Amino acid sequence: MRRLVWAAMGACAAAVIGVQWPRAIGILLTLGIGICLVFFLLKDRNKIFCGILCAALGLSLGLGWFLIYEGVILEPARMCTGKEEQITLEVTRYPIKNNNRFYIEGNLDIQGHRISAGLYCGLNQEIPKPGDRVQVTAALYDTARGGEKGPNYLRGAGIRLVAYGGKESATVLPGKPSLWMFPAELQHWVCTSLEAYLPKESANFCKALLVGDKSGMDYRQKMTMSVAGVSHVMAVSGMHLGILFALIYCLTLHRKVLFCVLGIPALCLFAAMVGGPPSVVRAAVMLGLALLARLLGRDYDAPTALAAAVLCLLTYNPFAVVSLSSQLSVAAVAGILCFTRPMSQWLQRKYPKRKLVRILGLPGAVTLGATIFTAPICAYAFDSVSLVAPLTNVLILWAVSLIFYGAMAVCVLGLIWGPAAMGLGKLVSLLVAYIMHASEFFAGFSFSALYPKESPYAAAWIVCAFVLLGIFLLGKCRQKKWMAAALVVSLALSVTLAWVEPRLDRFRVAVLDVGQGECVVLQSQGKTYVVDCGGSQGEGAGETAARYLLSQGVSRIDGLIITHFDLDHISGADHLQNRVEVERVYVPKNQEEFRMAEGSNDSAFIRVDSRISLTWEEGSLTIFPPLSQKGSNDSGLSVLFTVGEYDTLITGDMSQSMERALMSAYPLPDVELLVAGHHGSKYSTGTAFLCRITPDLVAISVGENSYGHPSKEVLDRLARQNIPAVRTDQCGTIIIRG
Repeated sequence: MRRLVWAAMGACAAAVIGVQWPRAIGILLTLGIGICLVFFLLKDRNKIFCGILCAALGLSLGLGWFLIYEGVILEPARMCTGKEEQITLEVTRYPIKNNNRFYIEGNLDIQGHRISAGLYCGLNQEIPKPGDRVQVTAALYDTARGGEKGPNYLRGAGIRLVAYGGKESATVLPGKPSLWMFPAELQHWVCTSLEAYLPKESANFCKALLVGDKSGMDYRQKMTMSVAGVSHVMAVSGMHLGILFALIYCLTLHRKVLFCVLGIPALCLFAAMVGGPPSVVRAAVMLGLALLARLLGRDYDAPTALAAAVLCLLTYNPFAVVSLSSQLSVAAVAGILCFTRPMSQWLQRKYPKRKLVRILGLPGAVTLGATIFTAPICAYAFDSVSLVAPLTNVLILWAVSLIFYGAMAVCVLGLIWGPAAMGLGKLVSLLVAYIMHASEFFAGFSFSALYPKESPYAAAWIVCAFVLLGIFLLGKCRQKKWMAAALVVSLALSVTLAWVEPRLDRFRVAVLDVGQGECVVLQSQGKTYVVDCGGSQGEGAGETAARYLLSQGVSRIDGLIITHFDLDHISGADHLQNRVEVERVYVPKNQEEFRMAEGSNDSAFIRVDSRISLTWEEGSLTIFPPLSQKGSNDSGLSVLFTVGEYDTLITGDMSQSMERALMSAYPLPDVELLVAGHHGSKYSTGTAFLCRITPDLVAISVGENSYGHPSKEVLDRLARQNIPAVRTDQCGTIIIRG
C-alpha cells in the first residue's frame, strides 16, 4: 500500500481547491480533519481505510499549508498590488527580450520582505547580469493579475510579484558576483558558446535542448514540433536529466558510490542552471531518491518517489498545481509508470529474438505511455493532440541524445580549441536539421494532429478513447487487440466524419475568432479561399486558420486574398502559408509591403488592379480592385462570394466614402451576409451602404481593443435597419452554412 501516493493525491486536491475555490477551504479543512479522526479511531484498518485516511490527512495538511502560504508568504506581495513606485530589483537571471521590452527575474526587498518578482521594462544598451541591480519606476501587481505569459505561468514558477516599468528605460547598477549566481552564469556561458560555434537555427535548438532557453525558436518551429508531438524535446524535463545521468553513469565506469557522489551535485546544479521549473524539480527529486536508494541498498519504488516529488513541489509552492509544466510532467511520468512497462514486457514476449524491434519499440512505448495522461491536458490547454507523436519520437529520440552530448562537447571544446568546436558543431547541425525536417514532414499531414476546439468529432474521439481506456483498466475486458481495434476504428470514424461533413454543405463562410483582426474562410464545392489572416494573436491568427482547415482535412487552399497590409489583416498570413499549400495570393497592386512566405511560388503572387472573377459550377468569387490611392484602408480590396442566391460581401477596412465609390463603380447585389468594415468602426458600414445592399446578417470580426470597436454608432445603424449582428468577441468563430 503506497500511503505516500494517497497523501500526495490529497495534497494535490487541497492545492486545486485553494486556487480555484478558496471559499471552500474552511469547510473542507474541517471535513478532512473529521475524516482523519474517525478513521484513526476505527480499530479495523484495512487497506481501503488506510488509503482514505492518508488522503484525508494530505488534504487537511495541504489546506492548512495553503492558508499559511497565502496569509504569510504572499501577503507582502498582495499589499503592493496597484502601487506605482521606484523599485530596485536584484537580478537573478539574464534578461529575456520580449518584443520591445525585456523580462527580468529577480528579488525585491519590500518592507523587510524578500519577494521574487518578474519585471517588464525597457533597457538601454547595457544588459544587466545576475547580481546587478535594476532601478525603475514600475507599477506593481500580485501575480494573480497575470503577466504577458499569464498568471498560471508566473505563480507556478514561484514568481510572487510582477512589475511593469514605464516608458523610461531602467537604470542598471553594477553588483558584486555571488556564488549563488553561478548557475545563471553557467547557463549564459552555455548559450554564448553554442551561438559562437553553431549556425543560428541549430544554436537556438540546442539552447532549448540543453538549458530550456526557447527565446530563439520562432513561432513556426515551435508549432511544427508541437504538431509532430516532439515539443517536449525543447522543454527541459526528466528526459534531459536522464540523458545527462546516462553520461555520468558511463563516465564513472558504473561505480555505485562515485556515481552517487557525482550524480547528486549534478542534479542540483542542472536544476539551478535551467531555473528550477517544476518539471525539472520533479525529475531531480525522483532521480535523487533513486540514487540514494542505490547507495543505501534499498528498494526504489517509482510511484512513491513521484508522490514525494509532488509533495516537495507543493510544499515549496502550492500554486505549482496550476503550472502546465508540473501538470504535464507528473501526468507523463504517471502514464509511463502505468503503461510503458507492460507494453515493453509485451514486446519482449512477442519478439524475444528481434532485438531491433524491441529497441525501436521502446521509444514508441514510452511516448504512448506519456501521451495517455497528457493528451487531455494538451487538448484543453493547447487545443492539440498529436497523432503522429509515437512515430516521430521513434525516429528522432536517438538523435536527441546525440545532439545533447554533442552540444555539451561543443561548449567544452570551445574552451580548448575553437576549430574543433566548429567542426563538431557542423555534425550537430546535421542532426538538428534531421529532427526539424522529420518534424516538418510528419506535421505536414492533414490529420497529423487533432484540434478538439475546432472539430467536435476530434473532441468526441478523445472522450471515447478515455472511456475505452477506463473500461479496459477498471472492467473485466483485458483483450489488448480489441482495445486497439476499438481505438483505431473510432479514430477512423472521427476523421472520416470530420472530412465528409463540411463537404456536404453547398457553401460555408467562417469568420474566425482571431482577436482584434480579421480572417474569413470561404468554402464551396471543393474550393477554399481565405480573406485576410491577421489579428491580435499575431502569427497565431495563421495557426487558427490552419487548424480550422486541417481539422477538415483541407491542406490546400485555392487562394489567399489580402485586402490590405495592416498587421491586423496579415500578421498570420506567413504562418498560414507554412502550414497549408496556397495556390494563389491576391494583394492590392498599389501596396508593396507584403512578401510571400519563404519557399512560396512567386508566380502565384497576383497584384490586383482590375476586377477578377473566379467561377465554378454553382458559385463565384469576385475580387474588386482598390478604388483609391490614399491610405492602406481605402486602397484595399473587396470580395464578393456568391453561391446560388447567397451573397457574402467583405470590404476589409474600407471607409464610408469608399463604400459609396464601390456602389457607384460596380453593380452590387443584395447580400445575405456582410462582414462589417473596419471591425465595426464608426467610419465604416454607413447607412447608405446598408440601405443599398440590405444584408440579412452582419458579422463583426473584433476582439479586445482600445479603439471602441464595434462602435455604438454602427450598432445603432444596424438596429435602425433591423439587421441582426453577431460578434466574434462574444460568439467566438462564426460559421454560416448553406
